[in-house]
Amino acid sequence: MPVRHRPEFEPAELPKARMIRWWLFSGTAALFALAFLVLPYLISVPADAPVGASFTLTVALFTGLVVSLLFTLYGIGRARLEIAAYNANEVDIELFEVDGDSSPAEVTAVFKSKLNESRMYTPAVVPGVSRSYDFIQIVESAGEAATGWWRVASRLVKLARPPHAIRISGRLRANAEGQHQLVLEVVRQPGFAASPLLLTDDDEQRLLGRAANAVAALVIPRSKYCRNQQWARWRGAKIPGALFDAYERANQYKNERRYDEALAEYHRAIELDPANVHIRVEIGNLQERLDLHLAALVTYDDVVTLCENRNYGPSTPEAAALLLARYRRALVLGRGDWLAHDWWLADPKTRIRQTRMRESIRLRFDRYRATVPAPAGLLDDPDGSANEDKAARLRAYLCEVAQYELEQLIAEKRPRHLRELLSDNCLRLGLLAVYLRRLMANAEMGSPLKGYSAVKGVAVSGFEKLANDTSWPPSIDALMDVVAEQLAPRGPSSIWHEHYNAACVYAVALLPSGMRGEPSATKETVRVLAADEKKTLITKAIAQLDNAAASRHSGYLAQRRPWVMSEDPDLSTLRGQPEFRAFEMITYSPDRPTPLRPRRVHAWELATYTSNLVRHIASCLAHAWRRHTPQPRAFVDEAAAESWHRAENEAWATVSQLASGNQEWQTRYQSIKALQRWSRASGYACDDIRFPAYSEQDLFTRAAALTDDPDLRKEWQLPQGEDTINKETELYLRRCGERLVALSHLLRTPGDRGGVPRTRKEFQQVTETWAALADWFADGDSLSPVSTRQARFERAFRR
Repeated sequence: MPVRHRPEFEPAELPKARMIRWWLFSGTAALFALAFLVLPYLISVPADAPVGASFTLTVALFTGLVVSLLFTLYGIGRARLEIAAYNANEVDIELFEVDGDSSPAEVTAVFKSKLNESRMYTPAVVPGVSRSYDFIQIVESAGEAATGWWRVASRLVKLARPPHAIRISGRLRANAEGQHQLVLEVVRQPGFAASPLLLTDDDEQRLLGRAANAVAALVIPRSKYCRNQQWARWRGAKIPGALFDAYERANQYKNERRYDEALAEYHRAIELDPANVHIRVEIGNLQERLDLHLAALVTYDDVVTLCENRNYGPSTPEAAALLLARYRRALVLGRGDWLAHDWWLADPKTRIRQTRMRESIRLRFDRYRATVPAPAGLLDDPDGSANEDKAARLRAYLCEVAQYELEQLIAEKRPRHLRELLSDNCLRLGLLAVYLRRLMANAEMGSPLKGYSAVKGVAVSGFEKLANDTSWPPSIDALMDVVAEQLAPRGPSSIWHEHYNAACVYAVALLPSGMRGEPSATKETVRVLAADEKKTLITKAIAQLDNAAASRHSGYLAQRRPWVMSEDPDLSTLRGQPEFRAFEMITYSPDRPTPLRPRRVHAWELATYTSNLVRHIASCLAHAWRRHTPQPRAFVDEAAAESWHRAENEAWATVSQLASGNQEWQTRYQSIKALQRWSRASGYACDDIRFPAYSEQDLFTRAAALTDDPDLRKEWQLPQGEDTINKETELYLRRCGERLVALSHLLRTPGDRGGVPRTRKEFQQVTETWAALADWFADGDSLSPVSTRQARFERAFRR
């Protein structure tokens, strides 16, 4: 239903682009011009007509010809103007007026750069001199310049050369509270003006970014960008500026590896557009990248339920999101070892925080009651008894559900555009990877499967060679034959996903059979891969990754790099092989030698990220108290001291929550926002906190700082094997966890820490406490033993 007929929607402020209407107008005017041009040859003046009749007819035909040509030119120009408005890529930005010290040229350039990120800005030949495009004004200006026919004609030609479709002007000033205030005016040629935009912010750069997003939100509903799936339902409707700003910021933070902030912005966007399933799918993708597998499962299931409740069919904009959500949900279920670990074996505090999520998941599994019912007790709350056995059984059950979901998806008929998004081969190879994980889970329990068979009778051809293979890992030759058969052409293809999934199949066969891809005790049902078999699997996996990389543009490869290099659990063992290092060197050409990655490289990134966050908070507070410290014999402002003391208590509460709940992204995000607030207030120069990129030098340097072993600092320069890297990573993760636990226990004392500082010495003691905490967590910088740094902080804290 059109937006104008739906009163719950506020229509877009800018007018609709009407290209066809103006092309028809110009075509009609051209036909009239042709008629006036031909009529003199078809009409003859009677011999007995008055003398002036021939002259009158000539003047009338000439006038009609001129007017028709003018309308033809204007119709062509107006149609081009409407096309430019629809494409939303021609924007004329006038030089901003700036009240203050900032340079108008620099402010305007920053705004242009921000708007360019929305791909809606093409610079004018002469920026800021956009002319009027009113028909009467152009004709009048041509008449005023009538000193020669050529000059009149040159003015009239402007009718077919429209200016940029959108003109933006702005003024930046400071308001009474000292904040930056920007007033923007957006004009859609020839004379449609949107309501002025008034934006206020403490940070000038952030204000300009918000302004660019607000302009984009005004333009998108009437442009071709509404064909994008995220905004298809907003065609013709007014997009809230805060919604588009949140979505753009989320994408920016995600590209900058500021994942916690990106997730918060995605949720802010969903609050303003709760039915936008495309944004929900992006939230699920980011949750996978953060190892929040239970949350990702809930998110994808929400998308499926929402689309089913609203009866979204294959021709709706949500069809792609529904397909991706079903596919990703099946893959998350296939990683049953991660889900089962989070459900039954995670830290007790984490399990308590996930109580409501488990309740929600139990309700969602009711949909499988008639097809793949859950065994009794597997989805209960952990009670502390027999958790490992239940985790293993839950793992196998989840893999079975994943297999069922993919088999159902493969059996369904999909239109061509959805098969181009996810081809049949892609789904088949995903099913093969899930089946291997199910085979591994059952072998780990000591009850191997009796070969491949469909879960509920929906047979998938091409898996026959695995039908009688009950061992784990399966026969390498049989596996290669099945992969080759699944890569055979079957209609539309999505080459990257097909070859990437094929690489994941070989990589899954390399995984240890324990929970989360970790080694487990030797079992009769699990055989050890021979050296030649392992070499074959590695070679095949790398070859498929090479094929996937060769099939896509290098810009797409850059977007997928974090997932391939550190985040995809399927590749955790493959990353520790020298062949993977060679693949990274050839494909991405890094600026330093490629590292040998451990299995839990993403866990290392998270632990390092958390340590850096604690260190920056402590350094910021130390900097603030150092600035507040009065000079000798100087007067202490008691009101200000009380305010600073309240801020310090808030900071200690923030650090305490971070130490005990560092696995929760919301806790980390609140700590980041607090740090940003304190940094602005104190002038502390804090870079954006982002997930660090793994390197062997950082691993050994940080491990040395936490183990009091200075020799480790130099070992990264020596050739290292897969076992050594994994061992040092596990040691580092354990020591990071122990340090956070120690800090959490130390900060458990409720209430204020001491009284309000009154003297210079007390100010210095507070500064020293925060500086000692920063030094304790400065693993990459400090050379003193970690035990010494911890003891120094404990003495300062208890003083």
